[in-house]
Amino acid sequence: MIDLPKPSFRYYLSQIPTPVRKKSQKWAPTVATLFLTTFFIIFAIRPTVITIFELLAEIKAREELNQKLGTKIDQIFAAQTLYNQIYDRLYLLDQALPTNPDFAHFSQTLEGNRLETNLALKTLNYSSIVLTEKTDRGPAKENQNFIFSSDLAGGYPNLKNLLDNIFHQRRIVYIDSLKISQAKNKQDEEETTNLPLTISLNGKAFYLGYEQNEE
Repeated sequence: MIDLPKPSFRYYLSQIPTPVRKKSQKWAPTVATLFLTTFFIIFAIRPTVITIFELLAEIKAREELNQKLGTKIDQIFAAQTLYNQIYDRLYLLDQALPTNPDFAHFSQTLEGNRLETNLALKTLNYSSIVLTEKTDRGPAKENQNFIFSSDLAGGYPNLKNLLDNIFHQRRIVYIDSLKISQAKNKQDEEETTNLPLTISLNGKAFYLGYEQNEE
């Protein structure tokens, strides 16, 4: 048996009809162009497109941030305008709620009211108070106050005038209790001639305290 040589690739290629080979040769450049175009789009244009979208997103974010900053600036200007309007009256706030107990001024005011209303002072007590504070202070505390109590003697009109003075003063003061009683024995009656009432007053004076920073 004689072994015939196997046909080569050229042999099979030669068997393709000539019109088909010419048609394939005609489409080859087109296919190559499409391939190169697709490759260029995927590996060259795509990163550029992504970068463009990222830049657009960043621009939009910056525009929103600028808008928020503009709103904040407008609010700051409005607050500054309001502050300028009330600047000359800020001392009233400090008088109503001082940054320290301001005990001396409070006691002087209370004594002045007592003398003005002609009430006799029997007792006057205060809770413990820190009169001096370190300059290196922390954030403000809330509801700082000191307690005061006093026993006075006088008539009803005098008492009413005293309470009116206390309630109309600028310092924030809260009256916890007010007790009015008459003389209980003959000795009290002799000591309180023309002063038929004994007045027991308990209250709080408020101030804006600060926490002390630890060294």
